[in-house]
Amino acid sequence: MKAHPTALVDPESSVADDVAIGPFCVIGPGVRIGAGSRLGARVTVQGSVQIGRDTVLHAHVTLGHPKGGRIEIGDGNVFRESSHVDAATGAATRIGSRNRLGAWAGVSSGCTVGNDVRIGAFSIVGENDIVEDDAWIEGQCVVDANRRVGRSSLIRSQVPISADVPPYMVVDGNPFEVQGVNPRRRNSLLDIAFEIVYKSGLSFPDAARELIAKLGASPEVEALTEYLKTAKPPEAALE
Repeated sequence: MKAHPTALVDPESSVADDVAIGPFCVIGPGVRIGAGSRLGARVTVQGSVQIGRDTVLHAHVTLGHPKGGRIEIGDGNVFRESSHVDAATGAATRIGSRNRLGAWAGVSSGCTVGNDVRIGAFSIVGENDIVEDDAWIEGQCVVDANRRVGRSSLIRSQVPISADVPPYMVVDGNPFEVQGVNPRRRNSLLDIAFEIVYKSGLSFPDAARELIAKLGASPEVEALTEYLKTAKPPEAALE
């Protein structure tokens, strides 16, 4: 461990030998930090927090608190300045690998974030949300609690999210609407799926059946049909 003289590293933490810890950091008891990770100035990590390999925490990042729940973070993540991750007492927050959190972005207690996710600057993911693999949340967005952001979806900047976001689609506006297929994942199959679900006037259950009948089995169709069967409407956020 290469810790700056001003850093406070509790002897009951577990920090790999090659981890670099910057000035005025605080690493509490029970924290585990994997090999190759780097911490900038004034990073605070406290409570039951496990960080994987090759993760970068920029200045003023805050992970957990002394009496909080469990936070599990995978490998190769980057947390930009003043981003934070929380877990309430008795809760667990899980973040996969190769994710990027922008400056002042936040992941709230009980969330599950997959792999290769982007959360833009000043965006907040609410309590108990699920953000699936390869989702992209641009800056200054707020996702209500108990929501799911589908895999490979795109949420445009400054959009408040009050309902589940479908996989592979791009949403924009206030209130948000599905605008089309995520340009990063666009293909002919998804273009047809968008027309069936959002332009045909079919109900979600009927659209799910139409997807299977017209497009057959594929990972994209399976993800969309699951969304159509389980998506929570906006009013469910008040329950």
